[in-house]
This record gives sequence, C-alpha cells and structure tokens, in this order.
Amino acid sequence: MARNNRSSQWMPKPKKVTTVITFVVALLGVLVFTQLLSAAQTDPTPTPPAESPYAPFVPTTEELLAMPPSVERYVAGHWLPAGVLAAANLEDSTKTASADQVGPQGVIQYTFSIVNSGEVDIPAELTDPLPADVTYADHECPPVVTMSCQFSGGEFHWEGTVPAEDTVVVTLTVTMNDDAEPGTIVTNTAQLVSAEQELELSAEVTVVAPTASPIQFLPFAIYGLLPDPGPVTLAAGQPNSANTFNLSWTEALASSGYEIHESNDPNFATSTSSIVGPITSLAITKPPSPFNVYYYRVRSLIGPKVGPWSNVVSVVGAYYDDFNNTATGWTIRRSTYREDVRGYYDNGQFVMEVADRWDWGLASPLKPAPRVPYVIDFEAKIFFPFYSHSSGMIFGGDWNGENCPPGLSYDEWYKHDNCFNHFYNTNTIYYGPLKLLFERVDSLVWCPNCDGSPMKRVGDYVNDDFTKIDPEGWNHYRIEVRDGSIKLYAAARGEPLNLQFEYDDTRWIGSPYFGFFASTDEYSNSTWRWEFLQILPLDN
Repeated sequence: MARNNRSSQWMPKPKKVTTVITFVVALLGVLVFTQLLSAAQTDPTPTPPAESPYAPFVPTTEELLAMPPSVERYVAGHWLPAGVLAAANLEDSTKTASADQVGPQGVIQYTFSIVNSGEVDIPAELTDPLPADVTYADHECPPVVTMSCQFSGGEFHWEGTVPAEDTVVVTLTVTMNDDAEPGTIVTNTAQLVSAEQELELSAEVTVVAPTASPIQFLPFAIYGLLPDPGPVTLAAGQPNSANTFNLSWTEALASSGYEIHESNDPNFATSTSSIVGPITSLAITKPPSPFNVYYYRVRSLIGPKVGPWSNVVSVVGAYYDDFNNTATGWTIRRSTYREDVRGYYDNGQFVMEVADRWDWGLASPLKPAPRVPYVIDFEAKIFFPFYSHSSGMIFGGDWNGENCPPGLSYDEWYKHDNCFNHFYNTNTIYYGPLKLLFERVDSLVWCPNCDGSPMKRVGDYVNDDFTKIDPEGWNHYRIEVRDGSIKLYAAARGEPLNLQFEYDDTRWIGSPYFGFFASTDEYSNSTWRWEFLQILPLDN
C-alpha cells in the first residue's frame, strides 16, 4: 500500500496579491505604484505557528519510518512520553469556614477549593462527616465536573473531575446546634481522595455565647432551611440487569390518582402520559434502546383537578443500537484530520475510515452508559487489513453538554475540550494477528508541529496479545466495567468468549460516555465496521 505524504493541512494557503492602480495625477500615480511594487515583492506566506513545547519530546517522521512496524512505533507516533506533562496534584486544596466564631443556631459555610496544579485532569472524591455540634443545612456543587453531590447519613459526599490547572469550588452549609457549649472548638475534617493522593482538609470554628441580634437568623431564609414544599416529590431508582427500575413519589393527601409523564426530552417537548391510582410507586421495564435516557415527572389528581408537576428525574437505561436507524446520533466527535477521518452508517453497520497516516478519530452518539457496573458487547471487523491499522471501544469518556465538536473552524474542531478529554480505549491493532494496546487516556494535547499524530494522547497503556480470535474476520468483544476492575473478553464470532485482559485503574469509570475509535500508523486507509453495540447494567 502506498504511503500518503500529507501536505500541511493546518497551514493557510498563500493569497494572491492583485494590484489595481488608478492614476489621478502623475506624481501620485508614481508614488502609489512604487509602494505597491514593494508590497508585491514581499512573501505573502503566513508565518507558521510557533513551535510546540512538546515537539522535542517526540520522534521525527524519519525516526518513525526507520522503526519496524510494531506497537512500539505506533505508541511513538501517537503518544507523548510519560512525564512530559506534570502529573495531577491536589496538594494546594483548602477548606475554609465563613466565620471563626459562631454562636448556637449560627450559620457556617464551609468552602472547599479543590486545586489541581498539574497538567492532567484527575477524578477525586470528597467526603466530609459532620461533627456532632453542627447540623446539615445545604450544599452547592458546580455543574459539568460533578458526578455525585449529596448529603446522607450525617456525611457530605462530592465526586467529580478536577480539570488540569483549575480549581473546583464546593460549598457546604451547616448550623451550630442549640446545645453547643461556648468555648468549644468544632473541628471539621474532610477526606479528599484521588487515584494518586489522599489528603485531609480541616477547618475550625469556636462556639461563642448567643446574642440577641436577629441577624444570625437571616441565613435560614437564604439557605432554604424552610422551603415551600411541593405537593409531590419524585425519586427514581437505578435499573437492574433486566433494565427494570422503580419510580416513587410522596403521597398527596386526598388524591384519587397520579399522572406520570415519560419523555426522552428533559423539557418534555413530546411525552407519553399514563394514569395510575392512589399508589406511590411504580416498576418500569424498558427494552434496551439507542435512546436510553428517560425523564419523568408526576402530578396528583383529585377528580378533574390536577396538581403542579413534581421535580423531574432522569434514568439511564440499557443501550442497544443495530445501526439500522441512521438517526441515533453517531458522528465524529474527535479527529486529527477533519476531511480524512469519517464515520457513517452503512447497511445496518457503523463504519469508520481513516484515510491518512498517523491519524485517528473517535465517533460517539453522546449517550451515557448505565450506572456501574455495566457490560459492553459489540462485534467488529477490519476491512482491507494492513499493518498498524487499529480500532477500539471507547468508554469512560466525559462530555460537558455543549455541542461536540462546537464547530468546523480550526480551533473548534481540533482544540475543543467539550467531550472525550479522557477515556479508556481497547485499541486493537492489526499486525497479521491482532494485538491489544489497552489505553487509559488522561489528556489530549494538540501538537500540529509534532511529527506522527498531531493529537497526542497522554496517560497509561499496556501492550498484550489476543488469543483465539479471527484477525481478519468478525470478532465478538465484551467489556465488564466494575468498581475495582475492567475485564476484556473476546472471541471469533460464534465462539465462547475468553478473558483476554484485566485492568484495575478505574479512575474514569464514573464518566459515562462511549464511542468507537479507529486509527492508522505509517500506512493509510484504515477501515473498520461494527455490527451492533449493547451496554447493559450488571449484577442486580
């Protein structure tokens, strides 16, 4: 297969200079002509972009081509070496209290500033068991980076991602108990744990004698200690392995029944309505679907009268796509060459093509997987097999809810951070046999001056061999995602699955987005097809 020598896709092409000279008077004409002639002799080629600070750490094209086709050469062309980016570091994180001294019934707001001074994102968990002298009132967690934020059983818990060189701010509001003794020092210590660090964050408040001032009671209204309750409050459980889940709601006195709305749209632009009697829970079973996010709301009924709608809850159910419906949302979300990396539906299959060397792409419907633990099943096949062509299943990816990619301009396509800034990849590389390069991608670095791939991956990878699979035929893959491990099974289509690989760093499994991956090495025109994709809840 011929090697494709890529021209610089990122350099603007020179513009032609057209000179139009109008003579008004002879002297002015000569002056204008002289100035334009000088400008026309100037090289119109734009200045190339500044040298990337990472370019010295990667091999040149000549060095890559001198290496034999191998996983090592693939890694050299697609990855930044370990240690080039500063590791995530949360040591500068702090916890502060809104006041040093507070009387009984006084309000304290604890502020957690979770600081990541490194150059790589890191998932983290914050756990704060409240001391006996205070009572929980409220909390606030930032959107997008937060996966879990709740207070239960006397303990506040936040879980999310701390972006590189950024700070996540979480607040927790409590009140001092009536029986807190003046002079007592109330120490509140929280645990901050990441995949690489365990830290303690503490703040102290001294109890002082109560005062008669009414000012200390104002924060009760500010922090919503006495909210106006709605007539119905709705809650939803997680789906089990049969994709069955429960809805439950508080009872509205004297109600004759309840109306339930279900929709795939959080704004209920379209919905399905059902009426139930005077019950307060309902079990729902759904078939696996490519539209696997369901939204619900409930209101009470008394004869012909209806109450206000409850809060809206969402449930992420089992996912299944056979790619016969071309409107299920699969499209390219990340790529290193917009024109030459394609993803499309074709006769009940999803196809990815990478037409230039050292390139890769990631396609996704931007739908979430069910809660952990879950299992992924799919079938994939290489077409026109050649050395170093690869594909994989992407999971554990992030998305901030915005368009991804946000647009087609250079910055919008190549430099966005709207989705898949981190993920796992079961990268399966063809070398005659199929080899596994299991990847934990912690960060992506756009490096157009680097040889090899211009989008470098950063994180961890493990090289392993597949057994009992068909290198050039259809293979069935299964990935079990659990709290403590990721297991990859594979076999030729129709054969019993075999455990191929296990990985125990599960830092990104709380990020639920998934997709397909395809790439090339030195040789271009990599084509892969997928027959179906199914993601089911496990265990219960």
